[in-house]
Parts: sequence; structure tokens; C-alpha cells
Amino acid sequence: MNVSLHVIETVLAFTGVVGLVLLLRRFSIVRQEDSQLFARLLTQAVLPAVIFYQLVSKPVEKHQLLPVCIIILSGLLSMGLAWLLGHALKLGRQKIGALILTSSYGAAAFLGYPVIQYVFPGDANAMADAVLITELGVALPLFTLAPAIAMHFGATESGPGQGRAMMAAYFRSPIFWAVALGLALAPLRLNEQRVWLAPVFESLRMMEGALAVLACFTLGLQLKLQSFKGLWVMLLVSALIQMAFQPLAAGFLADLFHVTGTDKQVLVLITAMPSAVLGTVFAARYHCAGETASTIVMCHVLLSIVLIPLSFSLAIAR
Repeated sequence: MNVSLHVIETVLAFTGVVGLVLLLRRFSIVRQEDSQLFARLLTQAVLPAVIFYQLVSKPVEKHQLLPVCIIILSGLLSMGLAWLLGHALKLGRQKIGALILTSSYGAAAFLGYPVIQYVFPGDANAMADAVLITELGVALPLFTLAPAIAMHFGATESGPGQGRAMMAAYFRSPIFWAVALGLALAPLRLNEQRVWLAPVFESLRMMEGALAVLACFTLGLQLKLQSFKGLWVMLLVSALIQMAFQPLAAGFLADLFHVTGTDKQVLVLITAMPSAVLGTVFAARYHCAGETASTIVMCHVLLSIVLIPLSFSLAIAR
């Protein structure tokens, strides 16, 4: 099947499941406060299991490191463009910070993994690329740069100790340990068919199957209707940088450095994801227009129905 068509089908399928979650919420079968439970299950159990399984079952290859560098560079370029356009639009200091936070690194783990999983069904190479690109090219810059940006543009001064505390929390998290253990054990090339390993790997594959459902439930339960008054320009600029400029820039850099095939397709899809929810957490914590950032991220998810397939098609067609 054509990959672009599969992307469209995948995004529409996700939208349908999220719509079902909204319907369930409407009839109080699930509640908005349940989102915390689903989010914890996703980040503390399922994501670490998927990351560990993909890394340990598919050792890192040298060709995967170049896409990591490309996604970091495309994110930095997006930050710079957001800063320039924020000043051109004469936005306030806090809103410029919110614009940068919502225009750089996307929800690669939250939505990217499930999208890759369904766009490339059964392709272990594609999922392994996605895990490596996400954890090294998105998560690390996000955890290091986003707090610094939020503190710099926020209304209050925050000591460096808070930034270090967040980094320390990341390095204690199940996701980090899944990355570390996966990379450490990958060279051993464990045999999944061994009697004592087969149940472990089978359980990891079962958890991988829950990834998309938990992502849809978490997203659907977190969506809120808020006023868009005065935010249309910021929303448009942020969405175009995050889900149009960045994948096109990544596609251009991939061509420049001769990254082709599945590596390029995964790279472009990851960079086309809507803005990471974590950016709004930092914005709220450091008083950097948190409500504005949250509204923009919510709209990103809705716009991704059109922008992800469109950006992917344009970037791949280069």
C-alpha cells in the first residue's frame, strides 16, 4: 500500500477512536480525571516496554545515528523560526516562549510510535528507527531545552536547581531505564525463541499492542474546549512550523545527507507529529503562557488529521 495513503488511514483511524473516547466521556463511562491513570499506564509501563523490546530485539546500526542528528537540527531550526516570527508578530515575552515550546519537538512517543506501528505493520526496522530517533533526537533535547526556554521567557525567575531536578527525574524514569537497558542488552542479540525468554518477549509484544489504544484514550480524555479568541495567528504559525516546516526541513536534510527509504520516511513522520504535551507542562510550571500553550497543542492534534499526511507526502516527494 502507498505509505502516504496509509498515513491518512492511520490518522483517520486514530481520530475515530479518539471520537469514541469523547462519546464515552459524554455518557460518563470514562471521566476526564481518568486521563491521569491512562497517562501513567502509557508512560510508566507500556512505553518503556515497547522501547525496551524494540531496542533489545533490533541492535542500533550506524545509519540510525544520522537521522537522530537531523531531527535535533530540524527542531533547533524550528525554535529559531518561532522566535523570529514571535518578534515579528510583536507577541509578549511569555507568548513568544509558548510559541517556541509548541513549535519545536513533537509528541513522537505519544502519537509517533502508534502511527509508525500502523503505517509500517510488522516492520521491526521502522519501529527500531522510531524508538532511537525519538528517545535520542526528541526526548533528550525536549528535557534539556524546554525547561530552559520556559524559565527564560516565563514571568518568574527559577533557579537552576529546578531544571536539574527535572533532568534527574527523567534519568530515574522507566523510559530512560528502558532505553539504557535496551541499548546495553542489544549487542547480546538475545534469542527470543529460548524457553526462558519466549514468555518475556511475548508479554512485551502484548503490551506493544496496547500502545495505540492507551494513546487514544489519554488524548481523548485530556481534550478541552477553550476560547481561541486572539490565538488564531499564533495557532497557525505554530502548526505550520511544527507540522509543515519541520518535516520539510527534515526531508531536505535527509536528501542532503543521503538518508533514504524507510529511514527517511520514519524521520519525516516523527517530525510531522503535533506538539509535545510536555511543552505545556513546562510552560505552566514556569508561568510561560501555559493556557495558551495548552490550547495550541489541543488544536495541533485536530489539525494533524490534515497536516501529517500532507506534510509527509510533500517531504517524501522531494
